Amino acid sequence: MMYVEHGYVEGPLVCCQRDYLAVLHELGHFELGHTQGRPPYEGKRWYFDNGVLRSEAEAWEWALDQMKGDLEDGSRRFMWDECLGSYYLGYLTAAGKPSRLGNGGRSYVQFVYDTPGRYFRRVVRRIQGELRGFSIPWFDGII
Repeated sequence: MMYVEHGYVEGPLVCCQRDYLAVLHELGHFELGHTQGRPPYEGKRWYFDNGVLRSEAEAWEWALDQMKGDLEDGSRRFMWDECLGSYYLGYLTAAGKPSRLGNGGRSYVQFVYDTPGRYFRRVVRRIQGELRGFSIPWFDGII
């Protein structure tokens, strides 16, 4: 989890590529200035104003750009099924209605999910590559 407005990032101990990518992803949020309006910085909420789906995709793209080595299939599944895809499911479930994120002390910020546009779709394709059989379905080009 990143706390950009407070100046720090939390992440797992790096024991495998998934951990490495999770830390890079959180550092990406930090590098990209994805502030989340936590008190006493309620006005600094770029993560939400930029769009939650876009901000998450930007941080994953940043992580992919910074990583060393080849992306493992298990990492691809982690990045989509456990991470970015969970936000996509949130978007589908919210159906355009106001939402709140329950993790990382962000539940007090109400927002409406942005639509997964061309940029989001491009990052999803980059994450998934040619791998198939993800737990969270993705219908590229339908939305």
